[in-house]
Amino acid sequence: MEIEIDLIRPSPYQPRLTFNLDELKQEIKKDGLLSELVVRKRGEFYEIIDGERRWRALKELGWKTIPAQVVDIDNMIARRSVYKLNKIRENYTVEEEARYFRKLTYEGLTPWEISKELNVDFHWVLAHLNVFKFPEDIQNAVWTGQISVSHMVALESVIGRNMEEALVMTSEILKRKLTLPETRKIISERETKIEEMRIKAAEEVLPKLAPKVAKLKTPEDIEKAAKALKKMAKKKREETMTPEEKTAIEAEKERKLEERRRKWDERRKSEQRRIEEEARKMARQLQEEERLRIEKEAKKAIGVNIEEGGLIQTLKGLREKIKTLEREKARLSEMRDDFLAKALQFNCPYCNHPCTIYREGDRYWVE
Repeated sequence: MEIEIDLIRPSPYQPRLTFNLDELKQEIKKDGLLSELVVRKRGEFYEIIDGERRWRALKELGWKTIPAQVVDIDNMIARRSVYKLNKIRENYTVEEEARYFRKLTYEGLTPWEISKELNVDFHWVLAHLNVFKFPEDIQNAVWTGQISVSHMVALESVIGRNMEEALVMTSEILKRKLTLPETRKIISERETKIEEMRIKAAEEVLPKLAPKVAKLKTPEDIEKAAKALKKMAKKKREETMTPEEKTAIEAEKERKLEERRRKWDERRKSEQRRIEEEARKMARQLQEEERLRIEKEAKKAIGVNIEEGGLIQTLKGLREKIKTLEREKARLSEMRDDFLAKALQFNCPYCNHPCTIYREGDRYWVE
């Protein structure tokens, strides 16, 4: 269908930050628009699912209407479709993908949910999001490729542990131009040293927290010690929190819970629509199978060659034949009444018996 260009809006899920339109506009001028847009209805307007670059080029070329296919999809499918269709044509820059992932977190999705919905590796998503934890100069180093996303993946454990340590590590990567294997080796050596220090510190406080497992000899001892330390850490964290921080944490929990409910409801509705469509499809299939079965049985029963067009057309033909025969019967009956009206009765002059003469047109007979 043709849609007015001013009634079309870009998708809020578009990851692309810049659009190169010059070459596309030349192609459209030469060959016209080769493929229509894909949109979905949103109130009085239409939201682009596929074809924002074409839409922008056509606007600049002065088109008033655009051929488009309208589809009925929910937000989750729209989000996934926009991301994948654009990535197929041209890969995103690191900054585009990072800002897109961050936008999805603002809408309530967790990194794990983003990875599942878009079919992207979880650590890849988290690495892009972790970029925003660094100062702007480090972010620009990632956008320009001085620090790769793979470096950010390797730094994941360091970022989660201590941001100051992560800042020192990124500065070393830039200063020494460390390769990915070199970065991984340094991180591994530091983590080994940190683990040794943590175990030593734990052994010092364990006699007070859990006297029975003060000596870490078995795996069970270590597990019990870990539980005791975790409990202690939680208590210490709560003691240092201000009332405002506690309120903010509770509010964030409630927001995430509400967002999970919303997404669950959205998925449930989407699944319900899918099931209903499957049911309609199955019903149509069963109806077709039943129609074919009835036609097959009808062929055997009445010996009629049912061609394509089916049983309904054959029955209609039989009804018309019956109506024709009934009309012919009525006509003959009227003709016979007419014969009787025109009959002559007399006594035969030879045998003196009563006779009746009947006429049909120019023909006569005696009874």
